[in-house]
Amino acid sequence: MTFFERYEQLCAERGYKPSSAQAAQDLGLNKGTMAAWRKSGKPPTSDVVVIIANAFGVSTDYLLDRTDDKLDYANPELVAKAAEESFGDFNGDMKKAVALYRATAEKDATRGIIAQYDSLDDIDRAKVEAFIQGLLCNEKYNEKSNRKKHA
Repeated sequence: MTFFERYEQLCAERGYKPSSAQAAQDLGLNKGTMAAWRKSGKPPTSDVVVIIANAFGVSTDYLLDRTDDKLDYANPELVAKAAEESFGDFNGDMKKAVALYRATAEKDATRGIIAQYDSLDDIDRAKVEAFIQGLLCNEKYNEKSNRKKHA
């Protein structure tokens, strides 16, 4: 997504058009400048990106399409609000919340590893598979050996 597409989406969520007088007024920007972002396809200067991110309560990285995570982790108030909303689903049970976090993080890590593996050619995939098989022959991964240690 381009900067303008992200910006346009955020404006739609607020109920106004991206280059409207209302948007310009709310952000303290020039309407013509805002229209130029769409035409040029380039994002505004960094100081303007910060103004827009703060106005919409999102991160600059989100606006610049560097992440799909809207949360601005540099803003403690937004992080606290997001945490409160997330943990509310667990009725204060932090063990459940942490378990969900860990499961999500593990899935994200696994997806990353799979994406890297998928980008390899057939020869390098075979090397990775052989390496993993070699590791799995190690005693610490041997099921019989593990049962003896834990018995």
